[in-house]
Amino acid sequence: MVHTHFQHQPGSQKKKPLLFPPMAANILRKNSRFTCSLRPFSNAAATTDTSLPSTILCAATISRIKSSIREESNPDRLVDLFKSAATTPLFYGDRVIYKITIQKLARARRPDLIELLLEHQITNSSTPKSEGFLMRIISLYGGASMPDHAASTFDRIAVRRSERSLCALLSALLKCGQHARVLETFKKAERVLGVAPGIASCNILLRSLCEDGNVVAARNMLDEMPQSDLMPDINSYNMVLNGYLKEKKEEGFEELLQELTKKKMDANVSTYNCRIAHLCSKGRTFEAEELLDVMVSKGICPNVFSFNTLIDGFCNEGDACSAMRVFRRIHVMKNRDSSVASTNYTTYIVLLGCLVEKAEFDSALEICNLCLSKKWVPPFQAVKGLIHGLIKNSNVKEAKNVVEEMRRAVKGDSIEAWKNAEGEFAF
Repeated sequence: MVHTHFQHQPGSQKKKPLLFPPMAANILRKNSRFTCSLRPFSNAAATTDTSLPSTILCAATISRIKSSIREESNPDRLVDLFKSAATTPLFYGDRVIYKITIQKLARARRPDLIELLLEHQITNSSTPKSEGFLMRIISLYGGASMPDHAASTFDRIAVRRSERSLCALLSALLKCGQHARVLETFKKAERVLGVAPGIASCNILLRSLCEDGNVVAARNMLDEMPQSDLMPDINSYNMVLNGYLKEKKEEGFEELLQELTKKKMDANVSTYNCRIAHLCSKGRTFEAEELLDVMVSKGICPNVFSFNTLIDGFCNEGDACSAMRVFRRIHVMKNRDSSVASTNYTTYIVLLGCLVEKAEFDSALEICNLCLSKKWVPPFQAVKGLIHGLIKNSNVKEAKNVVEEMRRAVKGDSIEAWKNAEGEFAF
């Protein structure tokens, strides 16, 4: 923390405390948008309570710094902005801004700046050193594919570690694709790290084994868990079901479903999604759609994966009309119940490609326009197919509108590529 400086000479009055840390002041001078009124602590408070921060950024300034972080593309300026406010509770309590910053630095391939920024967070005296805060740092290192840093941060947790921090470490290693290391860490957790694994830790290991193509080991672990007084929950079974799906082992999938039924375990949305994906993979998407009704009747809300799997299933079967029906059904359900998942970019892209391929150009135009209204740029190939189809069907005005909307939507390096694509159209 940068302390408030009082310059006091005999016979002179005390000067007012600095309102900004030096780094923040420099950044704010360069950007007039950060100007706002500040409310410093009174001198009495500053001298009687040493636990209070001696330099305070107002809430409006913190908000504007966060906004600039979201817009900033230069990695070095991004780190300066972050550090200017990172020791203020209003800032370091914001998980989203941490995630956005690290994601940007990771995309810029600047692990050096990620380490600089997060190390500053760990060592600065103003930031909390709670297990929860350090768990967030571990997770951020995992998202940035820096497993060694995630592990070293776990080692620095001074308080008694709980299974929560073990899960954070295992998840970080999993994000980095370090499957062997996940297994090794799990095995030494109680003996070396002093944390006894629970169901949550087991589920992360089950997922790791399945993602690593070792569903047999995952199934064996599932069967052996009760011997360690750990009863698998529905999430444990879902992990292994996903593993069987990935490896296309239908017999194991069906056997595990039967076991779930015998044990009368309550299925959740992930369980139903596994079943939907299984049926779709076998070309039985109509049956899979019926499960959607079963889910809703049991009070289980479908998520975006539920819908996207059905749309993808119908598209793979060449049934563009049924895929479009599912899309419309999402919005009907959403209007009735706001908790129903919204569509995402994948929904539109898969559906648009299928509709264009099947020459359903009216529906394809609807999906393309909806996609562009959300500021999502569809793949050029699908859009070109749509425009050619509209021209062929004498819908030249609609085709020109799509060209104009695309021209406004594309950014950066894609601008020149789209200009070249426009040359293919004969208006």
